[in-house]
Parts: sequence; structure tokens; C-alpha cells
Amino acid sequence: MIAWLLLIVLLLGLAARYALPRRIVVPRRRLITLDPGDLGYPFEAGTLVTDEGLRLASFYVPATVPARGNLILLHGKDSARELYLEYLPQLVPFGYNVLLYDARGHGRSQGGYTTFGYHEWRDVALAARHLRHLAPGLPTGVFGHSMGGVVALQALARGADLDFGIVESAFTHLGEITHAYACRQSGLPLPRALTDLMLDRAERLAGFHHREVEPVRAAADVTQPVLVIHGEADSSIDVDNGRRLYAALGSAVKELYVVPGAGHDNLTEVGGDTYYRRLRSFLLAATEATA
Repeated sequence: MIAWLLLIVLLLGLAARYALPRRIVVPRRRLITLDPGDLGYPFEAGTLVTDEGLRLASFYVPATVPARGNLILLHGKDSARELYLEYLPQLVPFGYNVLLYDARGHGRSQGGYTTFGYHEWRDVALAARHLRHLAPGLPTGVFGHSMGGVVALQALARGADLDFGIVESAFTHLGEITHAYACRQSGLPLPRALTDLMLDRAERLAGFHHREVEPVRAAADVTQPVLVIHGEADSSIDVDNGRRLYAALGSAVKELYVVPGAGHDNLTEVGGDTYYRRLRSFLLAATEATA
């Protein structure tokens, strides 16, 4: 019995030291053969080049009516831009130019790691400048889901040439959510010190400082209008994260929309027309206020 316990401890130690840190910062690539043209929308496939020279694959979809604003869509971890094309019918015919891109290390973009906004916020600033070049004179905002929401919040906190933001299903602190995820997946009450050790090794792999990825602290520096969306039944990132982010926002104009019965990735399905009406209502008010 003691031998088995020692073996389990050894295996946990090896996983925490080698395999799990990589899993935290090395995304799973999803290569999906789909583009806005398959939904009937004219688009431009392009490339954003980051400060480090990484090439990020992008789609630009212009509004099909006179444009009222620009919007960057950011996907979550292990996801891809194509999975967010479902938003186009709810945005493009209503006057929003949309830019979607694969985050570094995801989809068809270069890079091997994600740093949960530590580096990626600059990519959002790059995308905002690109959108303002393509469609000048329009209010420009960002909409991010899960990891994308965390990136969006950190970009908003730094200005990043953004006028408004939508933060969906995002967490408050990388250390907290990593610990909660590890405990849930293992079914064990793991010590926080163990998951912090994994993050310490992960940050050396990916070249960032994980203790600085604290969206709830960044929220205090956000002044733009922000809509926070979260699923009431989110088992991946508890809805309390959304409520805490909303409370911490420094924005004078902010909204919290908790989608009843929704989980982490099914907000549009569960929320249905109400979800999209709430989204467009915020976008209309934000673009009119900053036009």
C-alpha cells in the first residue's frame, strides 16, 4: 500500500513538473476549413504581424450596410476564429465591420505558446490599428470569450486604441483558475502550492510572468464602456468570476448580463434571441456614445 502511494506521489510530481505546465501554455491547434464566404459574406483573408514577427491569420468582414463601428472578435483557448463566424449574421448586417484572427499558437497563426494576455494584449492593439486603417473614423471595440475575454480586458486596461469592450466567460486570476481547474479535473483537493509550481514552470516555457495575469486587477484601470457576459451555470469558470470582474471595472458605463442556465460555451444557444438583442443594444449605445 505504501509503495502504491509513493508511486502515485511520484507520478503526480512528474506530471506537475513536466507534462502539466506544457498543457497550460501549449494550445491544441484546431484547423477548420470554413470561412465567411461559406456563410455568404464577402471578406478579406489577411495576416497581422506582431511585434515579435509572428504572423496571425485573420478574416476581415465588412458591414453590409453603412458601418457604425469596428469589432475585433477573440476566441478562447484551444479554439479558432472559424468557430466565431456564427456571430457574423448578428453583426455584419447591423453595421459592424468584424475582424477575427487566430491567437498566437492557435489555428493557422504562428507561435507555440499562449500567455493569457501577458503578450497578447499587444496583438489586440495591432488589430485595432489595422481596423482603423481599413475603416477609419469609426468607434472600435473588442469582444473576447473565455481566454479571449481575459486578453480583451487587459488590452482595454492599457488603452490599446479601443473605445469599448465585451468580456465573456472570463476569469479573475490565472493562479486561481488554474488551481480550480486542476482540482476539478483530478478530483483531488490539490494544494495551491502545487499548481503555482506548475505555473512557475509554464511561465519559463512561454516567457511571461503568470502572477501579472490578474484580470480583476486590470479591470480597475478600464475606463471604456464594458459589457460583462457570463453563463449562470458555467462549470469551467464560475459565474462569480464575471460578477467580480464587473464589480472591479473602473468604467463609468458598464453592464452585467448573466445568461440564465448557460454554461461556458453555449451562451448563444441558451440565450438565443435575447442574447443577441442584449449584445446589439450594448454595441449600439457604445458606438453612438463614442462616435
